[in-house]
Amino acid sequence: MSGVIKKNFGIFNAAQFKEAFDEANPSRVYLFVGGVQPFANDSNVPTPVESTQTTDYDIFRSLIAAKKVRSTDVSHSIPRYNWVSGTVYTEYDNRRNLFSNNFYVYTDDRNVYKCLFNNKGAASINKPTGTPTSQIITQGDGYKWKYMYTISGAEENKFATAVQIPVKVVSANDGSSQFTVQQAAVNGNIEISDVTSGGSNYLYNTGTISATTNSAVMRLDTSANTVDDAYVGSVIYIDSGIGAGLSAEIVNYTGSTREITLKTGLATTPNTSTTYIIGPKVTISGDGTGATAFANVTNNGAVNYINMIDRGQNYSKANITITANTGTGANAVAYISPPGGHGSKARDELGGSNIMVNVILDGLEANTIPANNDFRVFGLIADPLLADGTVANNVNYEFTTRLTLTGASGGFILDEKITGATSGATANVVSFANTNATGTNGVLRILNIDGNFSSGENITSSGGTSAGVSSIKGSDLQFFKGNVLYVEHRSPIVRDSLQTEDFKLNIAF
Repeated sequence: MSGVIKKNFGIFNAAQFKEAFDEANPSRVYLFVGGVQPFANDSNVPTPVESTQTTDYDIFRSLIAAKKVRSTDVSHSIPRYNWVSGTVYTEYDNRRNLFSNNFYVYTDDRNVYKCLFNNKGAASINKPTGTPTSQIITQGDGYKWKYMYTISGAEENKFATAVQIPVKVVSANDGSSQFTVQQAAVNGNIEISDVTSGGSNYLYNTGTISATTNSAVMRLDTSANTVDDAYVGSVIYIDSGIGAGLSAEIVNYTGSTREITLKTGLATTPNTSTTYIIGPKVTISGDGTGATAFANVTNNGAVNYINMIDRGQNYSKANITITANTGTGANAVAYISPPGGHGSKARDELGGSNIMVNVILDGLEANTIPANNDFRVFGLIADPLLADGTVANNVNYEFTTRLTLTGASGGFILDEKITGATSGATANVVSFANTNATGTNGVLRILNIDGNFSSGENITSSGGTSAGVSSIKGSDLQFFKGNVLYVEHRSPIVRDSLQTEDFKLNIAF
């Protein structure tokens, strides 16, 4: 048996994770920080290992504090492909998996564009610009782009990194250009038809109409072929002037007078200022309606491009045939838009199966994070419990245990070990905050506790400092209660009471 797990599966799972923050009874997810003690080698940070011991037990013992992740701190994200001149971008093709390719770009205008046509694998040298709702952007380098959405400055600051940018689907009219693009999208249309083989000996003519009898009979430019019936079966496309955008099949041609007769008269009769293009007939068949196109032919008689006149709608399959009285061998393929149309659902179209979580720790965070120590471990925990068994819901919590000390004989060194004289319990120092001028009284924050310290006992540090314990305040949160979702190790991050840490966690589904 064989199967495929689609990108949509990852997008679905990412969406379920994000929705957990928006529900009426949302999950409570917190960013945690910890790990004040050095790794075996801080310059060679070890990779976290998932096991019951390390990620379910030991992680709790090393934690300092936690801050709630709000729904506004979470966004879908996609790989960042900055537009760079000279790069060949992958064009959209509904027949292939695009998600490992650079088929869209992010510009310095904070706009996101999908590449619909890369001019037969040429390098892009003209940056896509503009924010049209439904029109396709055609650049001087031959590239065709679809404007998808704009990332606001606030969204860029919060969710963009050097390798990821945010993406979303707008569910209601927020006045954004993305919502307008979504509303204008056409299901199953054909924006691009790409020539796969040009064939040979096709006739082609461009010029200005020299005379008009009526909407179905007119005389071509003096550059036209002089052989009778040469253009029978070909199509005339009105390129500019009166009737621009109209086309019809040629059913009769008199070479001596250069007069054509059309199968169906044009809706508007051209005049002698009207320019035209004649090329082989392009027929688009499938389960949708309305798609029409004309062909551009090179001087050597090969079909070069297929130009869409009407992109149609509701196609899920389509075939292109190219026919003419003279010429053979040309083939092309129709690229059908994703369900809903290009721009209808940017998150799904661009593969938004990653989630970016951004949380900022600001200073002491309501005095829950000491500023005079470092940390090396951070991550996410879902639905931690308070001491009374209820699910945590406040913004900030402290994981450390706090010993109120009296009669300290000296200072405490960060990370050093302390031992209870009576209980035999041990722990590591996180911080010591004096409560009197001489520094003999204060609050000692500790973690990595083995055993149970008791009020009234003395403690001694590995550096020789001793003190009495007058009271003990345990962690705000219960240890080993809550689901650890994510753990990351980093080189030591040294804190200061005036600084902020901007955490951007990119989670792939």
